[in-house]
Amino acid sequence: IKLARHFIGLQTLGLTLKRCYREMVMLLVFICVAMAIFSALSQLLENGLDLGTKNKDYASIPTACWWVIIS
Repeated sequence: IKLARHFIGLQTLGLTLKRCYREMVMLLVFICVAMAIFSALSQLLENGLDLGTKNKDYASIPTACWWVIIS
């Protein structure tokens, strides 16, 4: 934070984030909703409806969510 005093680019970034925090929150909400939808969808597609065949990488929705995050 102290570096922002010396660099105009950091000051500009700070002012931009301060002025449009609502849009940033809305963007984060959209990303989280999309992540939840795609992780549930990927878990369903990888495991399918047959519970006899288990894929360890997509054993649950939180592990599929981790796959969505790192992808």
